[in-house]
Amino acid sequence: MFRLSTCSRGAKTASSLFNTSTASTSTSTSHIHPIAAQIRCYARPPKPSSFQHQQPAAQKTTFNSTSSTTARAPKASTTSNIITFLAASSIGIGAYLYQWNQHRSSSGVLSSNPFFDFFSSSPETLTTEKWTPIQLTKITNVSEHTSLFEFRLPAPCTIPISSAIYVKDDQIQAMRAYTPVHSTESEQGTVQLLIKRYSEGQVSRFMHDAKEGQKIEMRGPVLIWPGGREDLKQWDEIGMIAGGTGITAFMPIIHSALTNSDKKIKISLLFASQSPEELYFKDELDYLVKTFPDQLRVSYTVDKVPATAETTTAAAPSKWEGHVGYVTQGMLQGLLPPPKKAITQGDVSGSQDKEQEKAGSEEKKSIVLVCGPESMVNHVAGTRGMSGQEPIRGVLGAMGYQRDQVFRFPN
Repeated sequence: MFRLSTCSRGAKTASSLFNTSTASTSTSTSHIHPIAAQIRCYARPPKPSSFQHQQPAAQKTTFNSTSSTTARAPKASTTSNIITFLAASSIGIGAYLYQWNQHRSSSGVLSSNPFFDFFSSSPETLTTEKWTPIQLTKITNVSEHTSLFEFRLPAPCTIPISSAIYVKDDQIQAMRAYTPVHSTESEQGTVQLLIKRYSEGQVSRFMHDAKEGQKIEMRGPVLIWPGGREDLKQWDEIGMIAGGTGITAFMPIIHSALTNSDKKIKISLLFASQSPEELYFKDELDYLVKTFPDQLRVSYTVDKVPATAETTTAAAPSKWEGHVGYVTQGMLQGLLPPPKKAITQGDVSGSQDKEQEKAGSEEKKSIVLVCGPESMVNHVAGTRGMSGQEPIRGVLGAMGYQRDQVFRFPN
């Protein structure tokens, strides 16, 4: 199994996000008006009386008697208009529900339907429209500062590859996105999140203080990298640089790429962590390398290795064979798909031009993905920024990678 993780330590204010859901819900129902106002019953006015000399009281009595006996049902045209209105409304609602289901099934991203939300009494499920209290059923300690949190969903749902779920600390209204731990897009009755505790991380501290049985407000899933779903087969090679719990964003992509029967996609991964014991899923990754040797290559680097036998674990053998230290160009060269070569002014004539054109047409389509703590992402690829389109800097920038070759998962 996998777990839900965060690609960064910071937290965002919940009130600043998802501020349009209420407006959209109210808009979806504002066009429905009561039809009773369209129905009017008219009474035929009383005929002029030939006894104009009668007293006002007699005139009043005659008027009331006349109006009570001359009132008629709505005209046939009014009834026809009502029937037409109801028929048109039914067709419109049916078309809306059909289009909604088509959109929901094609996008794969869960989102609630305000029409169904209003009339349905079925259990709430995970949705992007609103915060849903989800019960925390199990907490498993993975390392000194990292735990796996399992939640039971009120109703099974499908979590798309490369998506995230928002978790909210309702005490201070802070929220954080975590990548769910899963290997397929099949319906899940539970959600697992792999969360590391950071001293400055408000939501991570909140989660590590939570107890089994407690309900945590969640929202999502939200698609992070569109290239990880139906478009995954567009890539010939995918390079990955993961830091710590950021590996959870890549495990579903790795599984999907290796099990894609239409195309053999090559995956290369550099997994960086503080210590060997925090190389999550290492046993599974090593197994996948042996199973798919022509498609998957994995390299590891850690900040430090165990100094004594007492600190050695199955995941951290005393004889460390990986890299030690921060990510460097030397670790990435020969592992990741190479950056695209820029065409210089001198390569635009004669046979050189034709060779360049031929090489470009045969160039494999590749992408490099980066996910991990903010400090690691900045070191490897530069600051992502709010738009996610900041120039590539850091180690990858020095190697010649451009923005269209690198995707930085949000922190």
